[in-house]
Amino acid sequence: TDQDHILVFEDVAAEKYRDVKDYFLKLSKKVVSILEKVGYAPCPNGHLSSNILWCKSLTDWIKQYENWMNTPGEISNEISSIFFDYEIAYGEPKIEEAITEVIFNNVRKKKLFFDYLGNDALRKPSALTFFKKFALEEEGPNKDKFDIKTRGLMPLIDGARLFTMSLHIKGINNTYLRFKQLAMVDSKNAEIFLNCAEAFQALSKIRVTEGMKNDDSGQYINIEQLSKNDREILKNSLLPMRDLEELIKDSFQLTQFS
Repeated sequence: TDQDHILVFEDVAAEKYRDVKDYFLKLSKKVVSILEKVGYAPCPNGHLSSNILWCKSLTDWIKQYENWMNTPGEISNEISSIFFDYEIAYGEPKIEEAITEVIFNNVRKKKLFFDYLGNDALRKPSALTFFKKFALEEEGPNKDKFDIKTRGLMPLIDGARLFTMSLHIKGINNTYLRFKQLAMVDSKNAEIFLNCAEAFQALSKIRVTEGMKNDDSGQYINIEQLSKNDREILKNSLLPMRDLEELIKDSFQLTQFS
């Protein structure tokens, strides 16, 4: 996978802020460079702690999250929903806990926020055509290949994030574990969530296997090169997404056109 990370430093006196931020930006640039050398490409969307936007104090991050949640899509061109899937890599746990608390305090009665996240999840391109065939790329360098990340994994990631936040499930930011927890919390829809958990695991395995075989990220799959059994596993792993999409529409009163 590529790099996606932010840096949060403790609040400092105003006169020290610039120097402290400059220090951490320099540190982040070294980290990005080292990770790139060992095979982790920088995020093409610039979601990196070496980006001046994503390296700042705890108070500034709290303001950022509040802006995303109070006016989604207005303060920035995108809500950057990936920023809600964080996991601490190094540092004081209290910093991560402070951001988590702000998110879940703000999440209450934020219908507009869930409208935005829900519609964003529904906008992902379909994995299968009307006739249950794989929806392949129609142009570009990956023409006639299947984008397992965008069409397979991302809808599951988006759905797990959406329901986890709406049900106030804290401390689980892994998609597979999110679905497992959702199945325990919401027994009515447990079957859908468990099917999504298994689908995510299967799709992740296929991506890793294809990536290792082709020495790339595994994002674009040549369907013709898969065995009949692997094609069947891939197709079956994409089927739960229809149920997840319908559950999103029903739970948040959304349509793909709202």
